[in-house]
Amino acid sequence: MADLPELVKSWIGKAVVVVERTVTVEKESWLNFCAAIQDGNPLYWDESFAQSHTDHTIAPFAMLPSWGSTHPWYPGKQGDGVRAMELHFMLKEALAYPNGIVTSVEMTYHEPVRAGDSVRVEQILRNVSEERATRLGPGRDWTIEVVYRRQDQVLLGLESMSFLGYRRS
Repeated sequence: MADLPELVKSWIGKAVVVVERTVTVEKESWLNFCAAIQDGNPLYWDESFAQSHTDHTIAPFAMLPSWGSTHPWYPGKQGDGVRAMELHFMLKEALAYPNGIVTSVEMTYHEPVRAGDSVRVEQILRNVSEERATRLGPGRDWTIEVVYRRQDQVLLGLESMSFLGYRRS
């Protein structure tokens, strides 16, 4: 990795992008999602059923990444400038790769999300490969781990995303 810019080397293993407070989790939002995909799991819909299994209704685990974002715009403010997977875009810029694709995603869930929660998100660069020839042009692979925590710091889940950044030759 001798050819990696020092800035990128300094990012490896660190939480480079941190979003302290995201949107507030709302039951109606997850019910809209469940209705759209016709998911009738009573843990999401039925308070009495959920209380006997999880103490309260919970949001679908698959929605965890959606709770980890902020509004990019709202009246009177332009947003915080943090795009979804901001670290990926920072890497593309630092490595001069105009193109990038997701090559794999793996989620590990720890605790459920409930109405009223807000989610803290950390994006950590785990590794960056040497530049290599790909069918798309010269590029590098990298892995970013996203750590999702509830407002009380309880670990909600981990997401490991692998990317290929490249420039067309």
